Amino acid sequence: MNTVILDEIPFNPATSHVLEELHVKVGSSSEDMVLGMIEKAREIGRPRAMYSLAGIDKITDSGVIIEGVSLKSRIMAVNLESLHRVFPYLTTSGRELYDWTGSQGDMLESYWANEISHLALLAAEDALLDHLKITYGLDRTASMNPGSLIDWDITAQTSLFKLLGDPLAAIGVELTDSMLMLPNQSISGIRFVSEEGFSNCELCPREVCTHRRTPYNPEKLQERFQ
Repeated sequence: MNTVILDEIPFNPATSHVLEELHVKVGSSSEDMVLGMIEKAREIGRPRAMYSLAGIDKITDSGVIIEGVSLKSRIMAVNLESLHRVFPYLTTSGRELYDWTGSQGDMLESYWANEISHLALLAAEDALLDHLKITYGLDRTASMNPGSLIDWDITAQTSLFKLLGDPLAAIGVELTDSMLMLPNQSISGIRFVSEEGFSNCELCPREVCTHRRTPYNPEKLQERFQ
């Protein structure tokens, strides 16, 4: 199983977009500080991504076996029931921005740096998606992420990392004993072809979530996945 690394991902966030995201008004006392942080982030930011093309060995009612690695999830089994391959992946803002964020002494500046780093993570996600579409001629895809599905919890990170090889050596992402990733602005998951579309958010009942992309849909859980 070959792993592909994307480590030449540009990061050049639009100033107006960053100011809007951080709720900093043009001409305010905070503007100059944020502008300096944006410039620094452009200078040091190196978002990265990695993925593997993995074959599906077997699908059961309760899970999937991919390249010899067992993943227990009824939702995953249903989503992948007609497929033969998937793309385990990992995207990150990069160690450079993570270390820079940690060096901020002021709480507000640390928050700004973390939010700017999140934009680098989004850049890595976009680059990976574009690469997969061009390289494999993919049309519509979706992803599943450990800890974001009700039946695929965060402990599945260890299995996912097995499918990727050595993310720490490849793109600087490590898995802690508590199954969190460092840098914190990192996302792991499995991307797959999905004509009808799928979003983790549809099956997640958590009410307070700043990164929710689609509304919670309990009916879909009952109708399709149980």
